[in-house]
Amino acid sequence: MDDITQHRKRRLRALIDSSSYSGSQASFAKATGLTEGRVSQLLDPSQSFGERSARNIATVLGLIDRYFEDGFGIGSVTELLSSDIGDALSLKAIKKIPVIGEVKGGDDGYLEELEYPVGFGDGYVEYPTTDPNAYAVRVRGDSMHPRYRAGEFVIVEPNIEAQEGDDVVVVCANGRKMLKQLNWRRDGELQLLSVNNGYGPLTLSIHEVRSIQLAAGRVRRSGIKH
Repeated sequence: MDDITQHRKRRLRALIDSSSYSGSQASFAKATGLTEGRVSQLLDPSQSFGERSARNIATVLGLIDRYFEDGFGIGSVTELLSSDIGDALSLKAIKKIPVIGEVKGGDDGYLEELEYPVGFGDGYVEYPTTDPNAYAVRVRGDSMHPRYRAGEFVIVEPNIEAQEGDDVVVVCANGRKMLKQLNWRRDGELQLLSVNNGYGPLTLSIHEVRSIQLAAGRVRRSGIKH
């Protein structure tokens, strides 16, 4: 195993052992949306723990982008966890996020909403967030695969500003919606990339956009509670 992978695993172990999770892999799994088996696999010295998995976990927990690589080659894990990076865990409490509808990708690259009537939601999912207006939508169909699989839930945080590279729900002035990746914003324009490979980059004037809402993460299909 290479040194950076060992470092990630040490950081993960120390994180689970911190006061936020008290050494409980089950609590950590619940907070991150992973299975306990997957957490055990990430801790296993014989298994891989790559950059992509590390970044996904850091994003869900609201940590810095390269949290599990932070301090590689300098200092100790204990010293790093005592810094303000570790304190960031307390900023995002796990909340009940209402599922307000369903979406699927249309043939033109836009989202097709299948909203429920008022008062007839589909339960809730649990997810760490500071946005009081966070909501979830269930994905139908395979048009957003592999980023979002059928049956999973996309968590949307409308009050948290999206950054370049984030997945976003873009509401256009004409009412159409898209689930895209925000590539850049400058000079009164923004460019969006598709979450799958079916469509090329799309550049819009800022005047064509009503809102940009952060797609903060996803919850597996078994996460629904009624």
